[in-house]
Amino acid sequence: MNMMLLNQREKDILKKTIEDFISLGSPVSSQRLHKQYFNQLSSATIRNSLANLEKIGLLKSIHRSSGKIPTDNGYRYYVDTLIAESSKTIQEYDNIAQKLSEASDSLEDLLQATAYMLGKISRLFGIVVISKHQKNILNEIELIHLSSDRIMLVLGMNSGFIRSIVLNLEVTIDDFLLKVINQGLKDRLLGLTLDEIQASIEERLKESKYFDHEIVQILVQDPGKHFILSAEKLIYTSSFYQLLDYPEFHEVNKLKTLMSFFHDKSMEEYINKNFSDNNNVIIGKEIGDSNFNNCSIVCKPFENHNINGQMLVLGPKRLPYKNIKTILTNFTEIINNVI
Repeated sequence: MNMMLLNQREKDILKKTIEDFISLGSPVSSQRLHKQYFNQLSSATIRNSLANLEKIGLLKSIHRSSGKIPTDNGYRYYVDTLIAESSKTIQEYDNIAQKLSEASDSLEDLLQATAYMLGKISRLFGIVVISKHQKNILNEIELIHLSSDRIMLVLGMNSGFIRSIVLNLEVTIDDFLLKVINQGLKDRLLGLTLDEIQASIEERLKESKYFDHEIVQILVQDPGKHFILSAEKLIYTSSFYQLLDYPEFHEVNKLKTLMSFFHDKSMEEYINKNFSDNNNVIIGKEIGDSNFNNCSIVCKPFENHNINGQMLVLGPKRLPYKNIKTILTNFTEIINNVI
C-alpha cells in the first residue's frame, strides 16, 4: 500500500471526504462531494478517485451502495499529511487564561480546572497527566501531632503539590521530641528530589541521634511508600458527559471502561510508549484496547520549571483533529504561563 501514489486530486477528495464525515458523522457520497466541493469535476471522476482511495485502504464502504467513510489508515494519512500545525489562537483564550489564573493558588485545583476546561472547550474528554519523574523538590516537611501516638507527616513540594500521611505509632511522643525530629528531617532532606530521598534517606539519617526512633524507622524502612506522589495526584480528568453527544459512547459499559483505562494504567509508561515528537495522535486500534477501536487520542506535552506532563483529548475517531491540536497548543501555552 503506497500512499505516495496519491495525486493532488485524490488528496483533495480524501481530505474533504474525511472532514465531511467528521462534521456530519454520515457516509459521504460522490454526489455530495460533487455538489458541495468539486463541481468542476465530473461525478465519474470523483467516483473513480473514491474507488482508488478505497482500493488502497484509506476509505471504506459500510455497504455496497453507501457513501465512503475513513479507515484508520485514512485518518492516519489525513493527520500526518493533509493537515498542518496551526498557530491560531482560539476565541476563548483570554477567558481560559483568566479562569486558570484564578485557580492557580492551588496546583491541584489548577490542574483539575485545566482538565475540566479542556473537556468543555473541545466538547470531548480532557486529561492532564503529570509525569511521575517530575522535578519535585521537597521544600517543606512538618510533623504534626494528631494524638499522643498518631502523627501527620506533611510534605510540601516546590511544584506546589502537598502530600500528607498519617503515621500510627506504637509509642507515645511528646511535642519537644517531635520538634527535634522534625528539624532533623528538615536539615537532611529539604532541597532533595523525592527520588533522591527514596534512594538515600537511610544514609542521610543513620548518624542522627534519633535514627532509632519509630518515626524515623517508619520512613527509612519504606521510603517508596511515603516519599512519592499518590496516583490520584498524577491524573486529572474532565467530565465524561460531553462524550454522550457522540453515538460511539452511548454504551454505558464503554464509559466505565474509559474511566478505568485512564486510572488503572501507568499513564506515563503508556504515553512514552505511544506518543513521540513525530506522533502526537493515536487512532483506533493503535490505542491498544479493543474497547477504543472507534476512538482517537490527541496529545500535547507541557513543561516549565515546576512540573512537566501531557495534555490529552480523547473522542471518537471522527474528532476534528486540526481544531483539537490548536486547542491543546493554546492550553499548554496558557498553563506554562500560569504555573
